[in-house]
Amino acid sequence: MKKDMALFMLITVIVVAAGAAVSYLYLFRRPNPPLAAATVRIGGAAFNAEVATTTIAKARGLSYRTALGADDGMLFIFRRPGVQNFWMKDMNFPIDMIWMGPSAAGGGEEVLGFVQDAAPQPGAPLWKLRIYSSPDGTDKVLETNAGAVAKYGIRVGDAVQIGQ
Repeated sequence: MKKDMALFMLITVIVVAAGAAVSYLYLFRRPNPPLAAATVRIGGAAFNAEVATTTIAKARGLSYRTALGADDGMLFIFRRPGVQNFWMKDMNFPIDMIWMGPSAAGGGEEVLGFVQDAAPQPGAPLWKLRIYSSPDGTDKVLETNAGAVAKYGIRVGDAVQIGQ
């Protein structure tokens, strides 16, 4: 009887572990499917952005993509303003990250800061990936092709408009 129970437990552990591995591969080890789109305007720039709002979409981000169109991006929307942390897990190209949040003057959103030319770290284990942290108060993050911040002269305090 004890041998039968031990065998049952072993089989249960193997099935659960296999299910977890398959779920991980299915949910995270592939690019996001096409997401809803929005236009993000910052100063004179307009970006066509896919909008990531779910935990899985945000975790995948731009991972596994090979490139972005010239003025494309991904907009991450968070429920509460705060410090948002990003990494370059499974990224294949450098990006700029534009941190956005409620305007200090009230009414609307503004650029709170940015990271330019965040580079992929191919082959780096999770614990060695660089973490990029936003300023406090960030509730939206736009990832664009590297060089967009410089190309469009984006500055802290620039007004942000998001539309469909």
